Amino acid sequence: MVAAAPFRGLRFDPAVVGDHALVTAPPYDVISAEARDAYEAMSPYNMVRLILAKPGPADTPQASSDQTVDYRQVAELLAAWQAKGALRRDSAPCLYIYEEIYELKGSRRIQRGVLASVTLDDTGTWVVPHERTMAAPVADRLRLLEATGVNLSPVFGVYAGAGGPTAVLDDVTTTPPTLACTDETGVQHRLWTVEDPGRIAAWRERMKGQRVLIADGHHRYRTSLAYRDAMRAAQAGAPRATSDGPGGPWDELLMFLVDADLHGPAVLAIHRLLADVDGGTILAGLEGDFDARPAGSPAGAEELLGRLEQDAVAFGLYAGGRSWLLVANDPAGLAAEAGRDRRMLDVEVLHGPVLSKRLGVNDFEGRVAYESDLAAAVTRVDEGAAASLMILRPAPFGAVAAIAAGGETLPQKTTFFYPKPRDGLVLRPLA
Repeated sequence: MVAAAPFRGLRFDPAVVGDHALVTAPPYDVISAEARDAYEAMSPYNMVRLILAKPGPADTPQASSDQTVDYRQVAELLAAWQAKGALRRDSAPCLYIYEEIYELKGSRRIQRGVLASVTLDDTGTWVVPHERTMAAPVADRLRLLEATGVNLSPVFGVYAGAGGPTAVLDDVTTTPPTLACTDETGVQHRLWTVEDPGRIAAWRERMKGQRVLIADGHHRYRTSLAYRDAMRAAQAGAPRATSDGPGGPWDELLMFLVDADLHGPAVLAIHRLLADVDGGTILAGLEGDFDARPAGSPAGAEELLGRLEQDAVAFGLYAGGRSWLLVANDPAGLAAEAGRDRRMLDVEVLHGPVLSKRLGVNDFEGRVAYESDLAAAVTRVDEGAAASLMILRPAPFGAVAAIAAGGETLPQKTTFFYPKPRDGLVLRPLA
C-alpha cells in the first residue's frame, strides 16, 4: 500500500530570489563540473550550492585530504537562506502538482505528477527499485542528509494508474499556477499547491492501491532507508510508520509520483564509458559471440541499434575514431550463461557476460563511467578521458517494470527517465 501524504514544503520566495529558473537545478548526478559553475553563477541561491557543493580548499580544517565536502557548511548555508527569507515554509500541509512541458525529437510533451511525502518501503512491496546502487554515492548523500535534515531532491517514481489518482486533482491545473518558469534547456516548469483536505484524502485513497517504480533516485532512496534505520536506532521506542499511522519524519521521503499511463516520462539510454579497455580488446574478447558490423559514426551506430528487432541483444562500440554495431549471435545462450530463463536486456548482457566475464571489468564504479548524452560521451573518448564507449538502446519501460515486479534489480544506471524533476521547487524538511 502506497502511503503518500501532504507536507509543509519549504519553497523559494521570488520576492527575495527572483525568477525560479535561476535557483533550480537538475539532480546532482547529471551535473558536470562545468555545469555546476554555470548554475552557481546564475544566483547566490541556486540549489547546486546545496546538492553539489564544492569541496573546501585543501588547507582549511574543514576539508579532508580526499577533498570531500564539509556538509556542515551546506547546512549553515541552508539555514542562512531560511533566515533571510529566501526559503519559506508553507503554513499548511500541501500536495504539490508539478508539470513539465518539453520537446523530444520535435514533439511537444507533458509530464505531470504530484510531489508528496511517501512512507519508505524496504521490502519492495509498494515502492519498487529496478537498479542496483553503488556504495560511494549512498555514503555521500547520507552525509548530506544527516547534516541538513532536509530532503533537498525528490525521488522520481512512476506507477500505472490509468489516470485514477490524478482524476481528483487534474482540474486544479486549469487554474493559474503558483509557480511558473522556463529553465536553461527550454523545459517549462509549473507548480500548483493543493490544500483542500477533501481532495487530498481522495487522492491518498486512490494511491493506496498503486505500486510505484523508482524511475530516478535509487541512491537517494537507499540513503533515506539508511538514515531511517540510524534514526530508529537512536530513537529507541519512537513510533514507526505503519498502515495505521505515521512514524517519525525519517520514515518518509519526498517523492515525485507520475502516472506513466497518463503523463509519463520518456525513457532514454545511458551509455558506458570504459576507462581502460580499448576497442581492439573488446572486439577480440567478443569474437564469435557477437557479429561486429562497421558503423559510420557513433550516431550511426545508435541509429542502427534503433532499427533492430526488440528481441535482439546488441550495442554499439566507439573507440579510436571508429564505430561498430555489435549484435549477439545467440541471445538465449548468453541468458543461460548468466543463469536467466528469460530474455535479458542489452545492459544486463553488457554488465554480465560481456564486461564481467569476457573483458574482466567488475569494478563498475572505478572503471566504468555513465553518460546519457552521446555527443558528450564521444567527446570524452576523443579527448582521451576514456578508452572506449559502449552505446546502448533505451531499455523498454514495460520490460524494466516487469523485471522489477519480479523482485530482480538491473545494473546501475539502466534507465534515464526524461525529463527529471527539477531540484529547488519544493524541499521537504524532516523537522
